[in-house]
Amino acid sequence: MLSAIRTFDIRVETRIVQLQSIFDTLASAFRIISMAIPAGQLETWSHQGGTGISTNAYGSVRYALTRASSPLSGRNIEIFLQGSYANATNTHGDSDIDVVVLYEETFYKDMSALTPMQQQAHERSFGIATYDWSHLRNDVLAALRTHFGAPAVTPGNKAIKVTTGAGRMTADVVPAVQFRRYATFADRNNLTAHWGVHLFDAAGNGITNYPKYHIERGQDKNGANRTAGRYKSTVRVFKNFRSYMIDRGLLTREIAPSYFVECAVYNAPDRLFLNPYAESIPAILEFLWTTPFPELISQNGVVPLIGLGPTHWSKEDFTTFLTAARQAWTNF
Repeated sequence: MLSAIRTFDIRVETRIVQLQSIFDTLASAFRIISMAIPAGQLETWSHQGGTGISTNAYGSVRYALTRASSPLSGRNIEIFLQGSYANATNTHGDSDIDVVVLYEETFYKDMSALTPMQQQAHERSFGIATYDWSHLRNDVLAALRTHFGAPAVTPGNKAIKVTTGAGRMTADVVPAVQFRRYATFADRNNLTAHWGVHLFDAAGNGITNYPKYHIERGQDKNGANRTAGRYKSTVRVFKNFRSYMIDRGLLTREIAPSYFVECAVYNAPDRLFLNPYAESIPAILEFLWTTPFPELISQNGVVPLIGLGPTHWSKEDFTTFLTAARQAWTNF
């Protein structure tokens, strides 16, 4: 009987050794897949692009809009950067800056969360705006054309493209008014709301977004107590990886705008950013691949990432991007 037990123990131990060998082989194979892109390349991709030229371009746009002869002089406007340069996620391939010209004394609103009584109180508290978004856009256009010359200023679908001069970048200037997505309203000094910006495209469709929330939440996620400063560098790796796929015809630029890529990466748990890029990138791709669409949110924390609107990534394009990225990662 004892002999039989010893024989059984030996067989179990042998099987455990065999299983451990198989596990080690699979783990080794996974590490090889995870390291498909060389660590040195990932480190290069993580680096931030230059900011000197963008600073000059922003300064020239700001001067054009605020100088004494500008039709906006005396208007209570706020001018700020949005996009990759505002978020410190710009890469060496980024070629323009995004500038918001915000007029907060006129606003659009969403009162769907308010009670009928609150809605009535709101309408009694505010009059009809006399300086609307179209007035703002016309004044921004006039100021830019006067300073840079009409040939250097081209109105686009949403932004006004400005060639800011030799040695400076192109600027996409976005005139916008305030947007309020109300949660409660008692009076104009006692309310709660999400505060965003509102503009119109060339076809007259309204577009709402929350660029300040995007900036604030990105800074918070990048903090030492969350991702140890590795969130934004990881976003830059993803943006450069996207450019790599576009350059090789594996993906089209329209499928995966860099804004949506950044928002997608934001959803990954903080712990995934603490590992080397060779481990964190495939882990984030796997997380995004297995997470249900409704659980994904834009970095601003207000707008769902996946949807059909102008500030949403379609589920088809999102899936196409992830499929291309997962394949390109293992076939670099």
